[in-house]
Amino acid sequence: MIESISIKNIATFDPVDGIIIEDLKKVNFFYGANGSGKTTIANFLQNPTDTKFNDCAVNWKNSQEIKTLVYNKEFREKNFG
Repeated sequence: MIESISIKNIATFDPVDGIIIEDLKKVNFFYGANGSGKTTIANFLQNPTDTKFNDCAVNWKNSQEIKTLVYNKEFREKNFG
């Protein structure tokens, strides 16, 4: 399970302070206005090794990484046409 996500220096996120998302559960919903960073967070969780996310991090409970599923527009288009 993910305990926290740190996003910075990408898209709309501040290059110095960024944002830390904590108190996550087994299932989490991200919603907000256009341009607020939802897709950036989803893309990071889908591909955290992409070099554009070098300043971002995921903190896993007990340091045990598990498969993360992201249900977004890309997922819908890929799986349902």
